[in-house]
Amino acid sequence: MKKGCTFSLHEAWRAFIPHSPIVPWSKVVWFPRRIPKHCFYLWLTFRDGHKTLDKLHSWGVVQYVCCAFRCGQKESIDHLFFACPFIATIWNHFLAKCGFRRSCGGWSGESDWCIQRLQGNSFRSWITKLTLAAVIYHCWMERNNHFFQNSFGNSDSLIQAVALDIEGKCWGLSRVADNPMNSEIFSNWNFPLSLLSVGTSMPAGFLWNL
Repeated sequence: MKKGCTFSLHEAWRAFIPHSPIVPWSKVVWFPRRIPKHCFYLWLTFRDGHKTLDKLHSWGVVQYVCCAFRCGQKESIDHLFFACPFIATIWNHFLAKCGFRRSCGGWSGESDWCIQRLQGNSFRSWITKLTLAAVIYHCWMERNNHFFQNSFGNSDSLIQAVALDIEGKCWGLSRVADNPMNSEIFSNWNFPLSLLSVGTSMPAGFLWNL
C-alpha cells in the first residue's frame, strides 16, 4: 500500500497473500453445489497429483506398473482417466446420460475437452462436471480397493455408486429451466419432469432452491 492512501482490508490481504494466476480448469473443478470430496480428487487429477504406479515406479517404490483393472497397460493419470477400457466404459455411459454423443480418450485430451465444453453455468454443464468428479472419485477408490483390500467390483457397481451420488444431489433441485436439452437429460437420468419450470422468465440454465 502507498503511503497516504486510505487503508483497505482487501488491499492489505492482497499484499500479504500471494496470488497465482487462475488456471483454465478452475471452473470445471470449483462450481456451485459441488460434492467437495469428489472435487478434491478432480483437482488432484488436473494437478497430476495422484500417486499412480508410473510415478511410484520412477521413484523406486514399486516394481509393478500394470493397471489395476487388468487391461495390461501401464498405469498413469492419462491411462486411468480415461484410456483404460474399464473406466472408459463408465465415463462414456455417463457422457451419454449428460447428452454428449462422443467417446472419451486419455486425460491429456479429455481435460482439454472439459475445459472447452464445461465452463458455463447451464444445467448440462453443471451435471456433467458433477458426474466427472464423481466418476474420478469412485474409480480412484475402486483402484485403491484393488491394491490395498484385494476387493474387485464390476463396472455396474461403480455406475450405480456414481448414479446414487448424482441422483441424491439432483433430487434437491427445483426450477430447472425447461428446454429440449434439459428435458433429454432429465429423461436419461429418470428425474421427475415436474422439476422443470416452463416460462419465459427462466434463465438459460437453472435456479437453485435447496
